[in-house]
Amino acid sequence: MAGKSSNLNNNFKLRPFQDDDYGGLVVLRNIIEPDHPKSVDQMRHSDKTHEDKIRQKRWVWEKDGAIAVSALYTQFFESYHPHKFAFFIHVHPDLQGRGYGSASYDHLMQEIKPFVPIKITTQVRENHPRGIRFMEDRGFTNTMKEQESKLDLTAYDPSQYQNEVNRVLDQGFRILTLTELRREDERADYKSWELEREVAPDMPWTDPISIPEFDHYQAYILEHPRFNPDSWFLVLKENYLAGLNNLWKTPDKKVVTTGLTGVRREYRRKGIATALKHTCLSWAKERGYKWIRTNNADSNEGMLSINIRVGFKFIPAWLVFDKVIKEEE
Repeated sequence: MAGKSSNLNNNFKLRPFQDDDYGGLVVLRNIIEPDHPKSVDQMRHSDKTHEDKIRQKRWVWEKDGAIAVSALYTQFFESYHPHKFAFFIHVHPDLQGRGYGSASYDHLMQEIKPFVPIKITTQVRENHPRGIRFMEDRGFTNTMKEQESKLDLTAYDPSQYQNEVNRVLDQGFRILTLTELRREDERADYKSWELEREVAPDMPWTDPISIPEFDHYQAYILEHPRFNPDSWFLVLKENYLAGLNNLWKTPDKKVVTTGLTGVRREYRRKGIATALKHTCLSWAKERGYKWIRTNNADSNEGMLSINIRVGFKFIPAWLVFDKVIKEEE
């Protein structure tokens, strides 16, 4: 996105994003990242269910009646800090390298200045050298790599791994979907949140992870357009939740993505994560999905080894970039 400002359109001026811009924004976003399509419902839901404490604002610029540039500052609800922000700038491929990204970045920096930012985070695919150079030129450092991989479900044979699932069941565990648990426990959603809140802080990230309060979690996660309680798998010891793994719908009806895989510390090294993985893969294959995608920090050797053994193949990773403006006191 970096480029000489002299190539910038003389009419370039970002305007505040409006509710009827979601359609154009999704079109732009899906042109840039066709392998990771977004939907209007998905983006609108994510925006509307942020807590009030989250500072977020988006701007756009149109060319020939279509949104060609978008610039967003926001804050991560899973690792909220009042003075830490995330930037996401999208420029149509035909306009990249002409200064639109630079102007958008400068605009965002001016907008967050009153909030006294101490750190900015963003993500760039490793196969986007222009985007990587853009961040490095502005003092960002690559602090983490989220390795993305995908599995061809048509080649996956669940019968080869049934022993992995049986090993967990033979220890007295049960594997249920959230739909099934809801039928037998009216506090199923709360228990799922409680489990995720305990295990999520162990997940690798550049800042401490802290799952928000239940009301926000319920609105943001359990009412998300991509959420499906039938693909939300839980491992129980009697009535106590020991682990979870979930699958999320995508706009591509042939593709499903993996969300959090988490096991309470006292139940680790019992094969639960592996059993959950194969339960999810079998479920997806049985329902006609062709591909499944997942992201794992490259430091998470345990989960990466599980995925590789099953047949997942690496595809371009997401690189996390941080710019520390001021050290945290």
